[in-house]
Amino acid sequence: MKNKSKAPLGASLVVASSIFYSSFGIWTKLIGNFLDGYTASAIRGLFILLMLVPVVTIQKKWEPLNLKQNWRYIAGIIIASLFIWGPFYYAILHAGVGISLAVNYAAIIVGTFFFGWLFAHERFTKDKAISTMLGFVGLILIFSPASSRIGWLALAAAVISGVSAGANTVFAKEIKYNATQSIIALWTASSIANITMSLFVGKNIPFGGHMQWIYVGLFAVASLIASLCFVRGIKLIEAGAAGILGLLEIVFGVLFGVVFFHEKPGFVVLVGVAVIIASAVIPYLKDYNAKRGTLD
Repeated sequence: MKNKSKAPLGASLVVASSIFYSSFGIWTKLIGNFLDGYTASAIRGLFILLMLVPVVTIQKKWEPLNLKQNWRYIAGIIIASLFIWGPFYYAILHAGVGISLAVNYAAIIVGTFFFGWLFAHERFTKDKAISTMLGFVGLILIFSPASSRIGWLALAAAVISGVSAGANTVFAKEIKYNATQSIIALWTASSIANITMSLFVGKNIPFGGHMQWIYVGLFAVASLIASLCFVRGIKLIEAGAAGILGLLEIVFGVLFGVVFFHEKPGFVVLVGVAVIIASAVIPYLKDYNAKRGTLD
C-alpha cells in the first residue's frame, strides 16, 4: 500500500506533470518553423541527457545495460520514436495546441492497448474495448466536417504520433531498468531516432543568438520536470488515480491554446474532446474504485 500521508504530494506531482506535459504545445508554437520537429526534439533530448546523466552518475544509480534482455525494447523505442515528434510537431503548428493534444491522447490510448496486447501479452478487457470505442467516437467528432477547417492532415499526424507514442510506452514499460535509467534509455533512444530523422529531413540549423534557442532550452527543462514529476508521483499514489489526474493534460492543453494562442475550438470539437477524456478515464476506474476512490 502507498503511504497515505504522502498521497497528496503524489497527486500534486502528477498534476504538475500534466501542466508541464501540456506546455509542450506552447514551446512548440513558440519555436515554430525555426526548427523542424525532429531537429527540435533531437536537441531537446540531448539537453535532457546533459542534465540527467551527470546527476545519475554522481548518485551512482547506473545499472548493467543487459542488452541481451533489453535490446528488443530499446530497438522498439527507436523505431516508434521515428514517428512521434515530427508528426506531433506538425500537428501542433497546423491544428493548434488543444486539439492536437486531445487527438494525440486518444491515439495513445488505442496504441497502448494494441501494442500492449501484441508485445506485452496484456489482456484486451471489456473496459479497454469500451474505452477504445469511445476514443474512436471522439476522434470521429473531431474529424467531422464541422472541424474540417482545422486540417485533416494535421489531425492525422497527431494520430500517427499518438499510436507510435502508445507503442513507445509499452516498450519503455518492458525495459528491465530502474525508473531513472529507464528514463535515460527512453530519451537516448528517442534522441537517436530524432537525430536520424533530422538528418534525413535535412533542414539547416540556424545557429546564432535567436530567441528560439531559449524556447528549446525551456522545452527541455519542461520535458525533464514532467518526466520526473510523473515518475515520482506515481510511486506515491495508485496507478488508477494517477491515470485520472493525468487527464488534466488535455484540459490544460485546451486552456493553453485558448489563453495563449486564441484558439477557438468549435462545439462539436469540444464534445469530441470530452468523449476522449471519458474514454481515457474508463481503464483507470476499476483500479481507482477498487481502492474506494482513494489516492493511496
